[in-house]
Amino acid sequence: MKVLITGANGFLGARLAQKLADSKLEVRAMVRRPGENPDLQHPGIEQVKGDVRDPASLATAMQGVKQVYHLAALSTDWAADLRDFYRINAQGTVNLLKAAQAAGVERIVNTSSAGSIGPPDPAEIYPVDENHIRTVGYFIDYETSKAIADEWVLRYVLKGMDIVTANPTRIFGPGPLERKNGYLLLIHRFIQRKVVAYPGFQTQLANFVHVDDVVNGLILCMERGYSGERYILGGSNVTFPDLFKTLEKVTGFRNRIIPVPLWLLGFLANLSGLVSKLTGKAPILTKAWLRKAYISWPVSSDRAIRELGYAPMDYETAVRKTVEWLREEQAAGRIP
Repeated sequence: MKVLITGANGFLGARLAQKLADSKLEVRAMVRRPGENPDLQHPGIEQVKGDVRDPASLATAMQGVKQVYHLAALSTDWAADLRDFYRINAQGTVNLLKAAQAAGVERIVNTSSAGSIGPPDPAEIYPVDENHIRTVGYFIDYETSKAIADEWVLRYVLKGMDIVTANPTRIFGPGPLERKNGYLLLIHRFIQRKVVAYPGFQTQLANFVHVDDVVNGLILCMERGYSGERYILGGSNVTFPDLFKTLEKVTGFRNRIIPVPLWLLGFLANLSGLVSKLTGKAPILTKAWLRKAYISWPVSSDRAIRELGYAPMDYETAVRKTVEWLREEQAAGRIP
């Protein structure tokens, strides 16, 4: 059976493509720049050039495909042109749905974000689930554009299409050392025994999930998910201090950890925004991200566990696997 993955050059998409190809499925990886990602060099993966903003390329990529994993997205908290979030995440999803409908695709897993569901009400801190009604405004355009895309998915479900939505939380694990994988950057710096500065949030909860758990969850959504429903694919609700305590346990050593005061973070966000406007380059820190980070945001994956058989690894195991991968990459000279 032939399966299409959009956004296959991303670290989640590439990981998913490898797993599906290893299971003997014919994987078609739609990417904007074929041949760029060595992780897609697999005999079971066919790379095709395409862009969700280009309906013609989507129509070509859909030919002969039975299932689609839709992962293509602009997944960051900043863009030089904020309209790109809506062109890619919202309109791009509509383009994909139209192309899949025309091609007779049997089933789609739409990869959204737990950020589109929203945090708990300010007066109460409880794990958010799929039935949560958001009362807090959106913090970043990424969340807003994903929520719009999710609404369009439901419209196409009402037209008879078979679509399941996955809502991963904050993904970390093996992948590129870049701004979007900030948790991995912190872990990498820690095991290098360098001084680690981190946002000085002590009690705010966030849900972090290992990339391999999300890959397994996406496959379970395709195999067992109910059409028109959404499933949070999360891991553990933790704080920044939880991360460093776990790293000390996993590595067997302590490191110098410096929490950056919140007033200084606010100053840096304002300064970064000003520099970004002058240079056109991405800021180190945005005010929108900072507003979001102030919120304690626990979530529950109970529905995915109950209905799909989703089984995320415990937090210590997820961190340990990430540390082991980083050390292997360092030993092989693939990362500094």
